Amino acid sequence: MEAIMSDLAAELLFLEQELQVPSFSNDDALMLGLCAVEWIKESGKPGVYIVIKRGASVLFTHCMKNANEDNRLFAERKIRTVEMFEHCSMYAGEKYKSKGRVFESYYDETVYQCKGGAFPICIPGTGMVGVIGISGLSAAEDHEVSVMALRKFIQKKQRSAEAGQ
Repeated sequence: MEAIMSDLAAELLFLEQELQVPSFSNDDALMLGLCAVEWIKESGKPGVYIVIKRGASVLFTHCMKNANEDNRLFAERKIRTVEMFEHCSMYAGEKYKSKGRVFESYYDETVYQCKGGAFPICIPGTGMVGVIGISGLSAAEDHEVSVMALRKFIQKKQRSAEAGQ
């Protein structure tokens, strides 16, 4: 079982490296948030609560149909976990599991959550500059939404850069 957890943790770290962005402005936060909304709608999944932050500033927030205040609070707990560890919220839990520990034994789950759904926004050579947090589906699906939104965002940025050259 420990090897499986270690493999998942390694996969999550690989994703964090793969999904780095070239820059991140307030307008980029809007584009990223809209990428998340677009992906949710295209996938036919029920709505989620989306929060995108840079430091203490909330740059984008959207409560889709079927999401609620509890989802916002849960997204904020996942975001706090990313801000503390500078890794995706799912990785924090996997790291503890791989060491035979329980995350919730060390951190108050009303403040931090190690479930999937929050992902660091990183710039190569700079590090973490923001966080996207998703809540409203299962932990695995929340994680998938944050990953797919970042993929869509990166593709749009690349197409925009290519069109500008």
